[in-house]
Amino acid sequence: MKTTQENLLNRINQILEKAKKVAVTRHNISTDNFVAPDTLDRTIFFEWKNNAQNFIVLVCGENSSYYKDFVDKVKHEYPSDLEAGIGILNALKEDLELGYLTNIKNLVIAEVFSDFIDIAEHLLENGYKDPAASLVGAVLENGLRKIAEKYNIPIRNNDDIGSLNTKIADKEIYNRLVQRQIQAWKAIRDSADHGRFNDYKSDDVKSMLEGVRRFLTENI
Repeated sequence: MKTTQENLLNRINQILEKAKKVAVTRHNISTDNFVAPDTLDRTIFFEWKNNAQNFIVLVCGENSSYYKDFVDKVKHEYPSDLEAGIGILNALKEDLELGYLTNIKNLVIAEVFSDFIDIAEHLLENGYKDPAASLVGAVLENGLRKIAEKYNIPIRNNDDIGSLNTKIADKEIYNRLVQRQIQAWKAIRDSADHGRFNDYKSDDVKSMLEGVRRFLTENI
């Protein structure tokens, strides 16, 4: 199985290869009475541009210099804009290869959480709602720790879902509605861990699983 870094490098290579296809569409519509600059095929250029821009956001975020430079320099279907975009992508590729991008850590964490959620989903589908609930709860607690670390919120080794949830909500990382939902998930996890299996149903675990997956995707 390929690592996250390998998958990202594979994708950026695909985007760079697509840039070559954009480059060969270069043409000029000048006439005897009108001089126009060289341009590229508009459709394929903007398709490539969106691919590249979405990739940069995924890897670096909208506040990164890569994203800001790309948005600033790659605007129109001109060869110079394409060349600027290729240069930015090549620089990003080099940093990816050398492991200089801290956002990769968050992507790896998200990937690991997703794997455990998939395991819990498999357990639930096969009738094992109780270990599924316990596993999703463990993933949620670990995820809350990562969110707290991300925002430099002090935490202790004995913090549980409840205390982590309170600390993060108090910093207004998410609203009180989300905080109450997390407390509801905590109740299911606690019941599973303490053998109170009649306190919840399979549908409750399914909703918890889907909700935790969405929550971690949006916040990690």
